[in-house]
Amino acid sequence: MYRRTRRAVVASLLASSVVCGGVVALAPAAGAAAPAASCTVTPGPNDTYVTISGEGFTGPRRLNDGQTTEDLAMGPDGTFLVKRFQKNVDYTVLAVNEDQNFVFVNCKRVGTAQVPKPQNPQNTTPVQPGSRREAAQGRAAGTQAGIAAAAKSCTTKPVPDKSGRQHGDAYWQAWTQAADRSFNRACKNS
Repeated sequence: MYRRTRRAVVASLLASSVVCGGVVALAPAAGAAAPAASCTVTPGPNDTYVTISGEGFTGPRRLNDGQTTEDLAMGPDGTFLVKRFQKNVDYTVLAVNEDQNFVFVNCKRVGTAQVPKPQNPQNTTPVQPGSRREAAQGRAAGTQAGIAAAAKSCTTKPVPDKSGRQHGDAYWQAWTQAADRSFNRACKNS
């Protein structure tokens, strides 16, 4: 169904609910007011699917995507949760019986689900062994290690800890040169 056809269906549902249920609609509500029903569409990570969730509904209900209509499995508390692989679609929750509150509710699209970001964005792409980037990372780490070692004592030179990291020879050569240079400068100035 396209938007125009869906509007016609919704308009006919409204008209039939007013004609058939007009007396019910005009009768004063007994007890507390019915809670508002809502429906949201949340895109999944990388927009591979959408999650459609709703609350505040009385069953039975149907979900319409503009082309097809399917029955919803409603929980006893008036909630539902559906995953669909259709993206960029407008969803509407429709009542099955004319005497139900909220004859139709358009689902509201909410923000994309957040993809967890890496903790250290500098190390997200692997560095090719022997590359200039690997040597630059070795120089930066070696400079910091040399300054830190000099701050502790000018008698003990920094030694690379190769146990936890897998780097190539270019990294460790650049690390050693930079660590020695920064260590000697810091100790010479102190």
